[in-house]
Amino acid sequence: MSLVITLYLREGIVMASDSRLTLNAQQQQPNNTIVNLAVGQSDSNYKTFLASNNVGISTYGAADIQGVPIAGYIESFFAECLTQATDSVEDVARNLSAYFRRFQPVPDTQFHVAGYTSVGGTSEQQVWHVAVAADQVSRLSPTGQQGASWGGEADILSRLLLPVALVNQQGQVQQQLSHFQIPWQFFTLQDAIDFAVFAIRSTIDAIRFQPRPKTVGGPIDVLVIKPTEAFWVQRKALRGAPHAG
Repeated sequence: MSLVITLYLREGIVMASDSRLTLNAQQQQPNNTIVNLAVGQSDSNYKTFLASNNVGISTYGAADIQGVPIAGYIESFFAECLTQATDSVEDVARNLSAYFRRFQPVPDTQFHVAGYTSVGGTSEQQVWHVAVAADQVSRLSPTGQQGASWGGEADILSRLLLPVALVNQQGQVQQQLSHFQIPWQFFTLQDAIDFAVFAIRSTIDAIRFQPRPKTVGGPIDVLVIKPTEAFWVQRKALRGAPHAG
């Protein structure tokens, strides 16, 4: 699993993701009990990508295609399917869904696809959600509104942002805790960058102390897309192995 978040503002779009690749495996115990294991295989997995037409793509859910990390297939999608710089964000989203639905079995992978499309002579900001296995492509960003969408291992972030209450053992509400909504409409681009890092970092730190699979981790990649440009605020880089001795 993963955690990706996309924030859409008047100033631009911010996309962020973690870097952990987790393998699910089963282990049979001597008493024939089957134990499900989630093993952190790598913290150098790429989950957010920038296409040549300044459209960003973040992926979560199933992270492999037929046993191979999905990053290479997304790069192949760019090379094979994005031949026109004029492709709209919706075009990219629908082509992405069609591309990954060619594989058997169809992967249970989901995407955020974000960028700008020319509508009536102006650049319109768009964020789309792609659910490959469900064959669904839907828009996440209402026109003219600021907001955020996230996907993947989002239970910790949801507890931080949604109303919560104290309940007794019977599930009855004992006390409604104070709730303060996030004023997305007042976010600046820097606020969005800070919030994206906060959301993923908080999840990584909370999971560290919880008795659960460590499915979110590693460096946090952050991409900014504006009407006329796109750039990485932070992105892990390849490096040589340290020398022994």
